[in-house]
Amino acid sequence: MARDKSINIWQTGIFIFIIIFANKVLLLPSLLYRDANVEGIFCYLILFLLEIGLIFLFIVLKSKFPNVSFASLVKEKFGIVTLKIIYFLLIIFFLCKLILIYNVTYIFFKDLIYKENDTIIFLVCFLPIINYLAFVGLRVLGRTCQLFFPLILIIALFCVIISFIGISSTPLFYQSNVSEVLISSLKHISSFGDVIFLYLFMDKIDYKKGDGKKLVFFALSAMILIILMAIAFYFSYTYTSFMHQYAIFEVMGNIKDYGGLGRIDVIAVILIIFLTYFQMGIYLKCFTESFNVLLPKLHKQYALITFDILFVIIVELIIRNLERTILYGESILPYLSIISFVIIPLCSIIFLIIKRRGEKWKD
Repeated sequence: MARDKSINIWQTGIFIFIIIFANKVLLLPSLLYRDANVEGIFCYLILFLLEIGLIFLFIVLKSKFPNVSFASLVKEKFGIVTLKIIYFLLIIFFLCKLILIYNVTYIFFKDLIYKENDTIIFLVCFLPIINYLAFVGLRVLGRTCQLFFPLILIIALFCVIISFIGISSTPLFYQSNVSEVLISSLKHISSFGDVIFLYLFMDKIDYKKGDGKKLVFFALSAMILIILMAIAFYFSYTYTSFMHQYAIFEVMGNIKDYGGLGRIDVIAVILIIFLTYFQMGIYLKCFTESFNVLLPKLHKQYALITFDILFVIIVELIIRNLERTILYGESILPYLSIISFVIIPLCSIIFLIIKRRGEKWKD
């Protein structure tokens, strides 16, 4: 496997943008409307605050421990056993997220484009590419994302702007109460918290004073685009929003024809393809990083081999339709969010407290 090197702050910010934006533009808007009506927008705001909190916590941790890995901190402060447990949980976390992303994308393309093809063709299309993205090293992955990011951003902006053209009605507000919004937020919390990848690569991110603003800028940019897209989706379909599963594709398809160009929803498909490949590549990189910490004596290629075997078996045997995929995302994955919103932040806070007490003792 190619030797991993550091990535700069712009590449890290692009990772953040892709991670935040990618898994919230297909199923999530429809599911939030089903559970909380138009107030599903508030679910976005609540969960985005938690996401921003994780980024701010990382910025503080990185400032205090600029050249130390998260794994080293866990091992030093809590011991080898705790280290193995946390990174085993991280392996499960990223494996489950990869399964969800793949199944949502697979069902999307099978339902709307390649209806006659089976899952083997999709596995052949996805697995070699994401394996390569994880194999080449973090710096190459960062440069690849950086190369395609202008195109991704332009297409995302185009989709969001064009989606407002199809608005023809206004839904009723205040149909859901606070408890429904909070329950819906907890139910779909598994779509958030993916910025914990920052902690896994903490020692490999070139960070200078003031770079935290750039990370927050990329995060906020993705969040604003998502909220605008969700608003356009809810205003376009109003009371039938829960029936339209693939939000960013639906709002583009709702226009039908624009300026004599014909159907332009294919642009949203291109965006989904780019986002899926890069998102799965980043997650697989996180999986291999966690695997290598858990089993450092094994060659790094075993991480990819283990993933491929587990991934194919689970995808082939367990989840094959949209209903089961949604059930999986709403019933199982929320429990794994304890890793991103409880375990990782709690460890980070403890590290900062110990560091602060150590500095006071020296003074």
